[in-house]
Amino acid sequence: MSLLYDHYISFFAILSCLGWISMFVAKKSGQLWLGNCMGIVYHIALAPVIQALPAPEFVRMAGYTWIFCDALIDVASINSMSEKNAWALRMGVHIPATIWIIGSSISMAPVPRSVGIVLGILLALHAIFGPKIPDSKFKLFIFVLPLMTLWLTLIAYHSF
Repeated sequence: MSLLYDHYISFFAILSCLGWISMFVAKKSGQLWLGNCMGIVYHIALAPVIQALPAPEFVRMAGYTWIFCDALIDVASINSMSEKNAWALRMGVHIPATIWIIGSSISMAPVPRSVGIVLGILLALHAIFGPKIPDSKFKLFIFVLPLMTLWLTLIAYHSF
């Protein structure tokens, strides 16, 4: 890879990570509109990252499905979709997210591979069993925020 291309991917991984963290901060402070806007940034900034990571085409397609569907859900939330419906849809698109995160992590170096596989497995389990877990959103927040932040940071520093 060229140095310029490496910087390009790093920029989008960091931009996504900043959107990710800002989304959580805004939503936790009650600013749902701003949180959803930051969610759009987080997801759309991942498009070049999905393209760059070494993965089979079906894994990339799962990644694109996830980010575009989650961005759509963010826009629907901005336009008054109920939080209950938005959450249910979001859990559904975490399945293609899992496919992309695990599928693209498999060929990475040991640390990002381990982080990605654990993140993907926990995300899938939460998507499926979340409705049965008391305080499901908070439990998702506890593991997803640090693991996704770490994984995106590792990608930004080209540990893959």
